[in-house]
Amino acid sequence: MNKFLTYLVLSLFALSACRSDIEYITKTHYTYINSTSSRVALILYDPSDTIIRAIVINPQQSKVENLSDDGPKTGIVKPFASNNAVVAKVLVKFDDVNKCLTYTNNQGLLSYENYDNYNPSMLNNSENSLVFDIGTEELNSAQDCN
Repeated sequence: MNKFLTYLVLSLFALSACRSDIEYITKTHYTYINSTSSRVALILYDPSDTIIRAIVINPQQSKVENLSDDGPKTGIVKPFASNNAVVAKVLVKFDDVNKCLTYTNNQGLLSYENYDNYNPSMLNNSENSLVFDIGTEELNSAQDCN
């Protein structure tokens, strides 16, 4: 019995020594500013074109998404990366004028490199803040919603 307990304790110790603890957490604060006079909805879709969720931003208002991820010591958490959902498409809908703009394949809102204040040096930080101003440029690029 004593050998069994010793073996059990040693096995548990070995398992706990081999486990992979999270060493680093990177954080990214995304601010989405609606500088238009229309209410904006950011509608997030998964790869099967199912709506994951929507973020509604009133005119001249902003929304902040605080994201974190374990992994490398530094870097930027991908936009909309939460709940293990894969966002394949973002539809930006300007409600008051019924215009839409779609981003896929790392376009626009789907890639942190497209954010207004992105700088490659941010990849050397473990905490970053990125801003995307949804304004006249996006509104003028939008098409009638189908």
